[in-house]
Amino acid sequence: MTAPLRVLVVDDEAPAQRVLVRMLQAAPGVEVAGIAGDGMDALDVLAHERIDLMLLDIEMPRMAGIELAARLSPTPAPAVVFVTAWPQYAVRAFELQVADYLLKPVRPERLAQALERARAQLAADTAAQRIGTLEASLLALREGVPDTRGSQVWVEWGTGRLRLALEDIEWFAADGDYVQAHTAERGYLMRDALNRLETSLPVGRFVRVHRSTLVNLAAVVRVGNAANGQLLLTTRSGATLAVGRRAKTRVKDILGA
Repeated sequence: MTAPLRVLVVDDEAPAQRVLVRMLQAAPGVEVAGIAGDGMDALDVLAHERIDLMLLDIEMPRMAGIELAARLSPTPAPAVVFVTAWPQYAVRAFELQVADYLLKPVRPERLAQALERARAQLAADTAAQRIGTLEASLLALREGVPDTRGSQVWVEWGTGRLRLALEDIEWFAADGDYVQAHTAERGYLMRDALNRLETSLPVGRFVRVHRSTLVNLAAVVRVGNAANGQLLLTTRSGATLAVGRRAKTRVKDILGA
């Protein structure tokens, strides 16, 4: 029996919450796992509950929907469907790889379509992760990447902190005065600077491929080129990372590509 799709409704207006909950309760194979009033409340729920999909409003107090989705990008897990009265955010939303974008008032048939798109996205992410894990393991063996199991970093999570193993992190990205640590599932915020972090990581495990990006060598499963000749790396979760011009030759040599 297929597990129900666990959905978190994130909206700061109670009437909108009630409408979505009623439609979700009428949808087959769906479970309402929680309700949150804004992005900060949603982070608290995500810290304690397994959520497959967020129905996410955009303009909310404390933390807007776009900001929350960006924290989970580019590998949104849970999947995200924006439900909003504002059409002007659609382009930015799909840049964050959301499953769908619904305009209020939401029609039941349109919500049903969005739920199917979310299921398809989650299934594709799971399959890519399985294949990527095998490919990454083979690459690590071939290149002799040092084994750093047990090494870890602390990241922000809800109202507390979460410990992540370095082997689970695919890349680090500078984010203003902070750093985003990206796993196959989502991105996590760190109170750190990328330059300082780089000096604290095990030698030979993470490589600077761009002034704002450090990549876990064991997470790289594919090397390719964009139309303009820029080197692109694909991680085991399917994320594509650009390599800076100055780092291109060094990165190719390290990966044997």
